[in-house]
Amino acid sequence: MNLAKPVAIYLKLVAAAVVVNFFAFPFYGPGDGPDDPANLDVWLVLDWFMAAALVMVLFTTWQRHNSAGSDDRSATGMFIFAVAVTIAFVPNWFHAMLDGGDDFTIWHLIDTALPILLWLEGHRIWRASAT
Repeated sequence: MNLAKPVAIYLKLVAAAVVVNFFAFPFYGPGDGPDDPANLDVWLVLDWFMAAALVMVLFTTWQRHNSAGSDDRSATGMFIFAVAVTIAFVPNWFHAMLDGGDDFTIWHLIDTALPILLWLEGHRIWRASAT
Protein backbone atom coordinates (compact mmCIF):
# COMPACT_ATOMS: atom_id res chain seq x y z
CA MET A 1 0.00 0.00 0.00
CA ASN A 2 1.35 3.39 -1.01
CA LEU A 3 1.13 5.91 1.83
CA ALA A 4 2.74 8.78 -0.06
CA LYS A 5 -0.42 10.69 -0.91
CA PRO A 6 -2.00 10.38 2.57
CA VAL A 7 1.28 11.55 4.13
CA ALA A 8 1.45 14.48 1.70
CA ILE A 9 -2.16 15.44 2.51
CA TYR A 10 -1.49 15.18 6.25
CA LEU A 11 1.60 17.40 6.00
CA LYS A 12 -0.26 20.03 4.00
CA LEU A 13 -3.27 19.97 6.34
CA VAL A 14 -1.08 20.44 9.41
CA ALA A 15 0.79 23.26 7.67
CA ALA A 16 -2.50 24.98 6.87
CA ALA A 17 -3.83 24.46 10.40
CA VAL A 18 -0.70 26.02 11.93
CA VAL A 19 -0.91 29.06 9.65
CA VAL A 20 -4.63 29.58 10.28
CA ASN A 21 -4.23 29.23 14.04
CA PHE A 22 -1.15 31.46 14.05
CA PHE A 23 -3.21 34.26 12.50
CA ALA A 24 -6.33 33.54 14.59
CA PHE A 25 -4.55 33.28 17.95
CA PRO A 26 -4.30 37.04 18.62
CA PHE A 27 -8.10 37.26 18.41
CA TYR A 28 -8.99 34.43 20.80
CA GLY A 29 -5.90 33.49 22.76
CA PRO A 30 -3.94 36.19 24.52
CA GLY A 31 -4.78 36.91 28.10
CA ASP A 32 -4.84 40.33 29.69
CA GLY A 33 -2.35 39.59 32.42
CA PRO A 34 -1.61 37.30 35.35
CA ASP A 35 -5.30 37.01 36.28
CA ASP A 36 -6.25 36.15 32.70
CA PRO A 37 -3.68 33.73 31.20
CA ALA A 38 -3.46 33.00 27.49
CA ASN A 39 -5.83 30.38 26.08
CA LEU A 40 -3.42 27.82 24.62
CA ASP A 41 -5.84 24.89 24.31
CA VAL A 42 -5.80 24.81 20.50
CA TRP A 43 -2.01 25.01 20.41
CA LEU A 44 -1.67 22.23 22.99
CA VAL A 45 -3.68 19.91 20.74
CA LEU A 46 -2.11 21.14 17.51
CA ASP A 47 1.38 20.54 18.94
CA TRP A 48 0.75 16.77 18.84
CA PHE A 49 -0.13 16.93 15.14
CA MET A 50 2.91 19.12 14.52
CA ALA A 51 5.15 16.61 16.32
CA ALA A 52 3.77 13.72 14.24
CA ALA A 53 4.28 15.74 11.05
CA LEU A 54 7.86 16.51 12.08
CA VAL A 55 8.57 12.80 12.59
CA MET A 56 7.20 12.09 9.11
CA VAL A 57 9.26 14.89 7.55
CA LEU A 58 12.42 13.79 9.34
CA PHE A 59 11.91 10.28 8.01
CA THR A 60 11.08 11.29 4.43
CA THR A 61 13.86 13.89 4.14
CA TRP A 62 16.41 11.54 5.72
CA GLN A 63 15.33 8.77 3.32
CA ARG A 64 15.64 11.10 0.34
CA HIS A 65 18.96 12.48 1.58
CA ASN A 66 20.42 8.97 1.98
CA SER A 67 19.21 7.71 -1.38
CA ALA A 68 20.33 10.84 -3.25
CA GLY A 69 23.76 11.02 -1.70
CA SER A 70 25.67 14.17 -0.89
CA ASP A 71 25.44 15.50 -4.45
CA ASP A 72 21.77 16.49 -4.13
CA ARG A 73 21.81 19.86 -2.40
CA SER A 74 18.01 20.06 -2.29
CA ALA A 75 17.71 16.77 -0.38
CA THR A 76 20.49 17.80 2.00
CA GLY A 77 18.97 21.25 2.53
CA MET A 78 15.51 19.90 3.30
CA PHE A 79 16.94 17.39 5.77
CA ILE A 80 18.93 20.10 7.54
CA PHE A 81 15.85 22.37 7.57
CA ALA A 82 13.81 19.54 9.14
CA VAL A 83 16.47 18.91 11.78
CA ALA A 84 16.71 22.63 12.61
CA VAL A 85 12.95 23.00 13.10
CA THR A 86 12.91 19.83 15.22
CA ILE A 87 15.75 21.14 17.40
CA ALA A 88 13.69 24.26 18.11
CA PHE A 89 10.37 22.41 18.50
CA VAL A 90 11.16 19.52 20.85
CA PRO A 91 12.60 21.33 23.90
CA ASN A 92 10.08 24.14 23.66
CA TRP A 93 7.22 21.63 23.41
CA PHE A 94 8.46 19.69 26.42
CA HIS A 95 8.74 22.91 28.42
CA ALA A 96 5.19 23.80 27.42
CA MET A 97 3.87 20.40 28.52
CA LEU A 98 5.87 20.08 31.74
CA ASP A 99 6.19 23.47 33.37
CA GLY A 100 4.90 26.15 31.04
CA GLY A 101 8.43 27.54 30.66
CA ASP A 102 8.29 27.63 26.88
CA ASP A 103 9.36 30.70 24.94
CA PHE A 104 6.81 32.49 22.75
CA THR A 105 9.59 33.87 20.54
CA ILE A 106 10.72 30.33 19.74
CA TRP A 107 7.10 29.37 19.02
CA HIS A 108 6.83 32.28 16.58
CA LEU A 109 9.90 31.01 14.74
CA ILE A 110 8.56 27.44 14.74
CA ASP A 111 5.09 28.51 13.63
CA THR A 112 6.66 30.39 10.74
CA ALA A 113 9.21 27.79 9.60
CA LEU A 114 7.26 24.58 10.26
CA PRO A 115 4.38 25.26 7.82
CA ILE A 116 6.89 26.10 5.07
CA LEU A 117 8.78 22.88 5.74
CA LEU A 118 5.62 20.76 5.87
CA TRP A 119 4.12 22.32 2.75
CA LEU A 120 7.31 21.92 0.71
CA GLU A 121 7.81 18.30 1.74
CA GLY A 122 4.12 17.49 1.27
CA HIS A 123 4.23 18.99 -2.20
CA ARG A 124 7.41 17.06 -3.08
CA ILE A 125 5.94 13.78 -1.83
CA TRP A 126 2.70 14.37 -3.77
CA ARG A 127 4.59 15.07 -7.00
CA ALA A 128 6.89 12.09 -6.50
CA SER A 129 3.94 9.75 -5.92
CA ALA A 130 2.25 10.91 -9.12
CA THR A 131 4.99 9.41 -11.30
